[in-house]
Amino acid sequence: MEIAIQPLKAHNLDEAFELATEVFSRASTLHRALGVTLEDYRTYLRPQFQQVVAQGLSVVAIDTRTGDVMGCMIVTDYAKQPAGDIRTYPEMTPLAALARELDHQYTAAGKVSPGQVVLIDMGAVRPEAEGRGIYQSMRAKVHTIAKSKGFQRVVGELSSAATQHVVLTQLGHAKMAEVSFHDFECAGAFPFRTITQPRSIVLAEGQL
Repeated sequence: MEIAIQPLKAHNLDEAFELATEVFSRASTLHRALGVTLEDYRTYLRPQFQQVVAQGLSVVAIDTRTGDVMGCMIVTDYAKQPAGDIRTYPEMTPLAALARELDHQYTAAGKVSPGQVVLIDMGAVRPEAEGRGIYQSMRAKVHTIAKSKGFQRVVGELSSAATQHVVLTQLGHAKMAEVSFHDFECAGAFPFRTITQPRSIVLAEGQL
């Protein structure tokens, strides 16, 4: 399998969307805690996904032999993140509230302006393509694209123990915000208290 990392264009959007949402919903402890189904998640996310891809920061990993999308990394300008329609999908309210709390902590020292910080929103690799360094190659391509557009920093919301280890330990990014799953309250409930590993979600930042 020969892999080429390319900017995500319109002709690959649907395949990338299917892959990203399937992998993310299956792996996400947050979605499992809320009981969000894959179809509901896809319906909720689709408009935001299209807006993010239109920013030109996202990439795909293409099998050069078949043309299939084997991985994708969805990236947005942190200051231009599109908002989801939680009035239509109230079950997503805790996720939106969690993101707001991380943002509140992160921007406490000062506002983030457009063109400064990119957010790695979603990263996915097909199971049969894992172990080939595709995630790392996509991330390197994203960093190159972002730097060429004048961005200085990259952040990610890390909700799994694996991503926290990779980004904080291996990449050496700094922890800028953190919210305990056990203590996080939304509308009088504790929606993520069933998550015990990891104990918190972290927003980490690195230099490009």
